[in-house]
Amino acid sequence: MHVAFLNENTLGHASYLMPFVRWFEAHPEAGIQPHVIHATPLPPGMKWRAETSVRGLRKAGLDFHNARWRLTVSQHVRNELDALRAKQPLDAVVVNTQSVALQLADLVKELPVCVCLDATFQQLAGSRWFAPNAPTRWMLPLTIAPLMSGERALYHAARKMFPWSEVVAESLRRDYQEPVEKIKTLPPSLDLTQLPFTPRKALGSKPKLLFIGGDFQRKGGPLLLEVFRQHFVQRAELHIVTQATMAEESGVKVHHAVQAYSPEWLALWQQADAFVFPSTLETFGLVILEALALGVPVITAEVGAAAELMGKDERGLLLKDNHAATLKQALENLLKDYPAAVKRAEAGRTWVEQRHNLERNAGVLGQTLKQLVR
Repeated sequence: MHVAFLNENTLGHASYLMPFVRWFEAHPEAGIQPHVIHATPLPPGMKWRAETSVRGLRKAGLDFHNARWRLTVSQHVRNELDALRAKQPLDAVVVNTQSVALQLADLVKELPVCVCLDATFQQLAGSRWFAPNAPTRWMLPLTIAPLMSGERALYHAARKMFPWSEVVAESLRRDYQEPVEKIKTLPPSLDLTQLPFTPRKALGSKPKLLFIGGDFQRKGGPLLLEVFRQHFVQRAELHIVTQATMAEESGVKVHHAVQAYSPEWLALWQQADAFVFPSTLETFGLVILEALALGVPVITAEVGAAAELMGKDERGLLLKDNHAATLKQALENLLKDYPAAVKRAEAGRTWVEQRHNLERNAGVLGQTLKQLVR
């Protein structure tokens, strides 16, 4: 079977589809021959249309940047897919996410199309992804309209929907009236051979706290830094992995240019006593999943799929809000009863093995594709 995998390779989306592709490439006996199309970079003739904006209008949500980027990238993906089909007959198409698939609805007359997604546009409409301030919220019905019609047409036409989490599956059922039998949760999946579980030991004299977030501001870094400076600088070490420019200070070590799954990245996880992630804006939270896989005790804000991943504090501590006092108390609780934190981390690894195992989920995806083609 020849299957096109259309990949939105921006932000955390880039980490979702490619593990499945690599697994199928390494397991030809599964019978899936993947052909990858990346949504970006855009060709020069399209780039200006997608990315050019007027500052004042963009702040008010009136330059239609959200819609222009998605519609332009979707057209680029369709062009690339048509070019691929001219050279190689295909049996099915898998796309992540709907943002790059808005020009594919008519394709289902010829091929089964499956859509993976970390959030519906209806969910994003209620978040700062689409409406970061009052003017953009007020104008949102106008600026999101070009996307919503295309999204609904895509969902209606798609043969299978693969939401990343149950929260997204519920939005598909509730907000889009998609039938239950069409929806199958396919969560982000990890190659656990690359993420060895390391049992945590007793805390040392200065526990190591780890924060990983390319966008330091959006991932909650300033809040964590504030709480650390005021309450933990004499009691712990804080290791920050980020792309942001920032200076080291007492008790704080900053790591730049650390590539995911590199030896340096893995060493930081293995040395960490806790992962602290008070992010303010996520659609899923892949780094939380990696922390669970590696058996690191987690403190995270309730964003994206964090509540589902934490399991009502069974696999980590979930902050009820992003206030300094709440984060301070959560850190105090973790350090005071570290054996309980370790127990939650071990439950997290078990959860990942059961639900987010790449080998298992790639098998599910492969069988589903074969059934659709038959």
